[in-house]
Amino acid sequence: MSGWKAPVALLGARWALNRYRNRRRRPTRGERALDLAAWAGAGALLGVGASALAERRRSGRLHGCVTLVTGGTRGFGLQLAREFGAGGASVVVCGRDPDKLDRAVTELAGRGVDAHGVVCDVTDREQVRALVGETVEHFGRLDVVVNNAGVMRVGPAEAMEDDYFTEAMDIMYWGPFNVAREALPHLRGTEGSLVNITSIGAYLTVPHLLPYSTAKHAWAALSEGLAAETGRSGVRVTTVVPGMMRTGSHRGVLFVGDPEREYTWFALLAGLPLLSTNADRAARRVASATARRQGFVVLNPTTRAAMAMHGLAPGLTQQAMRVVGRVLPSVPDHVSARTGNESGHSRMGRLAESAAALNERAVDRLNQDTRDRRE
Repeated sequence: MSGWKAPVALLGARWALNRYRNRRRRPTRGERALDLAAWAGAGALLGVGASALAERRRSGRLHGCVTLVTGGTRGFGLQLAREFGAGGASVVVCGRDPDKLDRAVTELAGRGVDAHGVVCDVTDREQVRALVGETVEHFGRLDVVVNNAGVMRVGPAEAMEDDYFTEAMDIMYWGPFNVAREALPHLRGTEGSLVNITSIGAYLTVPHLLPYSTAKHAWAALSEGLAAETGRSGVRVTTVVPGMMRTGSHRGVLFVGDPEREYTWFALLAGLPLLSTNADRAARRVASATARRQGFVVLNPTTRAAMAMHGLAPGLTQQAMRVVGRVLPSVPDHVSARTGNESGHSRMGRLAESAAALNERAVDRLNQDTRDRRE
């Protein structure tokens, strides 16, 4: 027995028993306690059933939709593609590497998802135009666009090359800008949704992530501005604010300055359960929010608390970040840059990976190839 039938049957049985007892005598304290437990259990079952039914209805709203996910060949983008596909949507994923794209499409098709892949660099407006055009030509429409592509460099600002800032802005500001410009005319026709995966870094700048946070600030401003500007068009723009997520991306991040020490703190924080979010759960939240046409979504309580703290006491928050900056590794005499896969061989790196084993498990599951550092 499942769904609503189980709690209704339980309530019916308790009601019949009470009617029988009341004809003979008053119930004892123990019997009243059993009645309360029965009502509580039935209420809990009804709540779970209602929640599951609501979730199924929300997922049903994605059925038949055409969803485009940028940066969808690995990491969180791949998990988003899986989740939208599980809701019944046809999915287009894009990426720069044809081999990774083929693997992602094959994996999605193996899950029963109607998937299509397009090679595209979102920093190139002409490639983005071709991406959107091929999506509409292949599936006949476009209902949801998820801007997810990104890049991350970790290290002291003094050790960062100027090109790292330029690259971050190209991918995480001009990329979403290009996609939005090309997709919005099609989304207006379907009254669809534009979903922007920003970051806690857009609202709270963390030391040693300055190129990333700077670009995410611009991306969040673009997303919230588009949400206001599209009010009459029927398009819903959703701004998503994740915190740390267990996607295995620490292996592909480029660490600058003292790579081994930078890798240690980042890998540890990115994998701790209290500070980071499971990618599957986060993707379900995004898909559900898209189906409900929410405008703003914060994915975990830690992120929400950090945003609230910054909003209420920005000076205190900035001072706290200064303290964090003093604790993090300083600029060494000889600056070097290595990926997480190359930096994690130190003793501290291996200890961090052991402590954050949940994140390590995501490496293979989310197709994290460390040769490409774009998310």
